[in-house]
Amino acid sequence: MDQKILIYMIATLVAMVTAVGPPRYIGDSKYRHVARVNHTKKLLCPVEAEPLPMVQWLKDGQDINEMWERHRVMKDGSLRIKDVVMEDAGRYVCRAINGFGSININYTLIVVDEENGLVKQDNNLYPQSPEEDLFKEGAAPKFMQPEKMKRQLIKRPVDSSVRLKCRASGNPRPSITWMKDHVIIHGADPHKPTWTLRLQELKEGDSGHYTCLVSNRLGAINYTYTLEVIEKMNSKPVLIAPHPLNTTVNYGETTSLKCRIDSDMTPHIQWLKRVENPSLVKNLNNTIDVAGQKFIVLKTGEVWNGPDGTYLNKLMIHHATEADAGMYICLGANTIGYSFRSAFLTVISADSRSGYTKDSGSISLPIIIGVPACIVIFIVTIAIIVLQKRKRNKYPGNVVKSPHFNRVPTHEPDSCVPPQGHNPQTNIHVNPMHGVQHKDLYMGLQSPQHSQTSNRDPFSSREPLSNRDAMSNRDAMSNRDALSKNSHSIDFYTDISSVSQSHHNHHHMQQYPYN
Repeated sequence: MDQKILIYMIATLVAMVTAVGPPRYIGDSKYRHVARVNHTKKLLCPVEAEPLPMVQWLKDGQDINEMWERHRVMKDGSLRIKDVVMEDAGRYVCRAINGFGSININYTLIVVDEENGLVKQDNNLYPQSPEEDLFKEGAAPKFMQPEKMKRQLIKRPVDSSVRLKCRASGNPRPSITWMKDHVIIHGADPHKPTWTLRLQELKEGDSGHYTCLVSNRLGAINYTYTLEVIEKMNSKPVLIAPHPLNTTVNYGETTSLKCRIDSDMTPHIQWLKRVENPSLVKNLNNTIDVAGQKFIVLKTGEVWNGPDGTYLNKLMIHHATEADAGMYICLGANTIGYSFRSAFLTVISADSRSGYTKDSGSISLPIIIGVPACIVIFIVTIAIIVLQKRKRNKYPGNVVKSPHFNRVPTHEPDSCVPPQGHNPQTNIHVNPMHGVQHKDLYMGLQSPQHSQTSNRDPFSSREPLSNRDAMSNRDAMSNRDALSKNSHSIDFYTDISSVSQSHHNHHHMQQYPYN
């Protein structure tokens, strides 16, 4: 039981917390209201809040209080207006306020005096009209089909007919007046708007400027057509180059072919498509012959009259397929004759596009990757060469620092004896692993790059040295002593390995005698 009471208290607390807040609009009320003279009108204030809000009403910015005899704020927050008069029309605001905030609800009140046929709205008094919807906002006239009113210049032959359109909308519904050369054309029903002016059996005297004047209480608009009645046309239509143009479209996409014609009057424009394979045409009766070839008659859209007096027509091709490819003809005709121009439509299939993309990608991808890679390799190579030159300049002589120890072979090739008159260089290797300087090792040992094969033992001192050899040895020892001052130690094993490897590149393996 205690648990149920606790749950109930928590639910009540949650409900109270969620309900507390500023006033909220809860209605679906219309913001425009119509009141009739001598009737009672009630305006609601659909809000809710916790705590309950204080409701205040205003008219045109003025507070409605007890001094207003016919206006009273009810307990539910609504406003009641008794014995409505024309002056009650205006803007009303219901304002609900509590400790968390406030909200305003706006109304427009329109008062109608049916007895006198008057309407008051926004402090404007005007005659009542059945053409006006008072529950909708007023709107000035606006042409409904302006795209069909671009043909300002219209040419027609004698005894033909023409229709001039000026359809418009507005609230109240606008009226229309037709004029020819600024003179009103009588005969139209004033209670029924004549949005289209029809002229039949035209004569030369019907030529002129025809103007439609559309208006309501909120505004007025007008449009003027120029009609030219031609007694006799002098030439057939002329198709203006370069249209239509050869066109290419991707499979499934949309394109268009244009045709521009110069003619004394509005020509008849027709699009034709050549039959590439007559056996595929189900009904040959729907084809016509042009210049000895069969063509299918296509559906043609509206003809537009340009400001320069030319006529334009556009053939739209949606979701192009291979069947749409081929030759098209734009044909313009009037009572004198006809002219035509042709163009070709090419449809690129999906397979062709994917193949083209693949080929172009296979060419461009190696170029995009290879060129930067070559540049990077070139820069790295140059950097390595420069670093090697700097190292050689920093460590002159045959000084090699290497932590690598090659295996000393158990057999050595023939001993190397320097040629007569040759001053051998001492091959010294510095090994940082040893701290003792070995100045007397390999005195007089020839460098591998200057070695020659011999049966003599380079380590044997059985034969006396010549004077030149003695001087060479003294020079080599002095050079070695100077070099040893700059080095930490001499690597015995590395030196042996270096000599062994040098000879191994030029001779077969032989045993080295150990003395």
